[in-house]
Order: sequence, then structure tokens, then C-alpha cells
Amino acid sequence: MSEQAERSASGVVRDTQATRKALGFFKVMAILAGLAMFVLITEMILQYGLDNQALSWWSPIHGFIFLVFAVSVVNLGFKVGWGFGRMVAIVLICCVPFLAFWQEHQVAQEVEPQLAG
Repeated sequence: MSEQAERSASGVVRDTQATRKALGFFKVMAILAGLAMFVLITEMILQYGLDNQALSWWSPIHGFIFLVFAVSVVNLGFKVGWGFGRMVAIVLICCVPFLAFWQEHQVAQEVEPQLAG
């Protein structure tokens, strides 16, 4: 079997090329969701603390970005064999400011060696 051949189902890569693409998409979306969180926090401070509506349009955009991020987690999770609980945990961890960046790093450290070997 080739590099893209199936491996055992104990949390390993089935299709290396597709998993590489899914990991890249996950990394981009994790960084984007983390940055979007900071804009959302700024928007909330402006709106509720300073009664300024300058960024009131941002909330739905942030929601869409986070939804796409959640899809990227599920996409990568299916490709590397994560359970549903693991995928939910990653999405929930990324609801906390700064942790999206840390989680992206942790996931990359876990998945990249599986792609190399």
C-alpha cells in the first residue's frame, strides 16, 4: 500500500494528502478564530463599556468564522480518528481567548508526526 494507504483505526491517518490539507485548513482557521475573538472582545468593550456601536457589525462575522473553525475541527478529527468528545473539547477550549493559538500548536504537534511516518 502507498503513503495514502489505510492504517489501523486507533487514531491514525488514513489519507495522508487529505489530512495534510485538513491540518492546514485547521491551522488557518484556528489562528483566524483566535484573532476574531480579540476583535469580538474589543467590540464588546466598545458596545457595553463605552456605549460605542463602531464594531456592532462584527458579532455575526465572528460567529461565521467560529462555525467554519468548528467544521475544520470535525474535518481534521474524522481524518485522524478522533472521537466526538475530543472534537468538542477542542472547539470548547478555543472559546477562551489565547487558547485557540495554544490549541492550534498542540494539534499540529500531534498530527504532523503522524503525517511524516
